[in-house]
Amino acid sequence: MQAIEATTQMKHLAFFDFTEDPFRLTPDRDFFFPSSNHTSLSEVIRFGLHQGEGFIIILGEVGTGKTMLLRFLMSEMTDQFETAFLISPHLTPKQLLLAILADIGVEKKINNKHSLDYLLTVLNDYLYELSRSEKRLLVVIDEAQNLPEQSLEQLRLLSNFESDKQKWLQILLVGQPELREKIEKPSLRQLLQRVTVMETLNPLSKTEMFQYINFRLNKAGRGDLVLDNKTTRSLWRFTHGVPRLINKLMNRSLLVAYACQSQGFNPKIIKEAAESLNMNRFDKTFWLRRLPWILTATLLVAIIIWVLSSKQFSGF
Repeated sequence: MQAIEATTQMKHLAFFDFTEDPFRLTPDRDFFFPSSNHTSLSEVIRFGLHQGEGFIIILGEVGTGKTMLLRFLMSEMTDQFETAFLISPHLTPKQLLLAILADIGVEKKINNKHSLDYLLTVLNDYLYELSRSEKRLLVVIDEAQNLPEQSLEQLRLLSNFESDKQKWLQILLVGQPELREKIEKPSLRQLLQRVTVMETLNPLSKTEMFQYINFRLNKAGRGDLVLDNKTTRSLWRFTHGVPRLINKLMNRSLLVAYACQSQGFNPKIIKEAAESLNMNRFDKTFWLRRLPWILTATLLVAIIIWVLSSKQFSGF
């Protein structure tokens, strides 16, 4: 079955004369699209890393491009940092340390039987030697909302590694909005005090989504494949500017267009592709997830109007 799907994939890429797959789901730095939000966030992260103090936290819904942004930035930092990149599947403090040490290449000195204190000593020695080459360690943790509170506290303690002149270790946490809720708990107030940057990566606007698609088509050798307004609106309806969903829907739309032997896109093709992916459900879940915020905002507006009205009547 997978072989058949791969063959079909190759055929449709050849049908459109693509030099490579324009809407692959795996992050690829060559396809990084610098939206206004991505660009401003990149500058904020660079500034935070240059300052060399505190935690940097990037929040965003699933599929907004957080991992792509990270990989793009990390490729620029090789002269200043050694990087440990972890994806957090509920790591305990000890597992967290083991993962960091393994990612920076000192796993031969450690194993799961070693104590936490020993692991900290190994890390301290590594950071000291790294500082002598005028570099620091950047620990990047993706899906950080999954980290237990004890592990977040361990990260705070790791941020104490320093010389008289600078911090030896910088921590960048990336996660879904629940990460903010976790960090703002009273039990983690000391960590919150060390956060110097906390920003959110938002979905693309409708205009940016249009530019994003054209950017990827152009990268794949078909910049002449331009979407009209109706097709763009149809894509927006199903994706709301979330890059992962855009890639998913456009990838399937290419297959539908190939099956129809169509060299272009239209709302019908987009709709058929979305239905085959059950993406019509996204419209409902997108707004349902935001319903509490909408109701809260509506209630606040109603209260403000009531207060203003009360003041007017009290003046008579």
